[in-house]
Amino acid sequence: MRGPLLVLAAMAGLSIAVISGAATEENAEDFMQLHKVEIAFHEAGTTKNLGLMLSLFADDAVLTAGGKTYTGKDQIKSFWQAAGTFQPQNQWVAYTPAFRIRYDVEGDRAHLYFECLYVDKAANKIAAHTNSDDTLVRVGGRWLIKEMKAAAVPEL
Repeated sequence: MRGPLLVLAAMAGLSIAVISGAATEENAEDFMQLHKVEIAFHEAGTTKNLGLMLSLFADDAVLTAGGKTYTGKDQIKSFWQAAGTFQPQNQWVAYTPAFRIRYDVEGDRAHLYFECLYVDKAANKIAAHTNSDDTLVRVGGRWLIKEMKAAAVPEL
């Protein structure tokens, strides 16, 4: 009895793996485009490139962080200008560990979640750990952040 159950369990696992693999192949281009959004986000923060950061947002985007809501690029710009990563005295490098990024695509809308570790180069320690829980829209073949919910992550 145990042998057939093991075979059945193995076949079920293989079927799930095949289904997952097929879905991944179909969405590989979307994943790469969404991953580029996350990469550009961290590049903008690391290099203090406010123009690059703002280019990731739709014109009517909404950003919620610290209990406040910022609507439209002008307000979102003011948020980033005050953010720690853009302060000239901070020498932070931003990145996302690969296992802390998730995405889901439905047509021209996507959900992207990633965590950001901001490493202080001068102090050689983590200065901040945040997450970004985003809704993106595809506009002219390009993914843009429509809604971002950012928050501190209390622990690694």
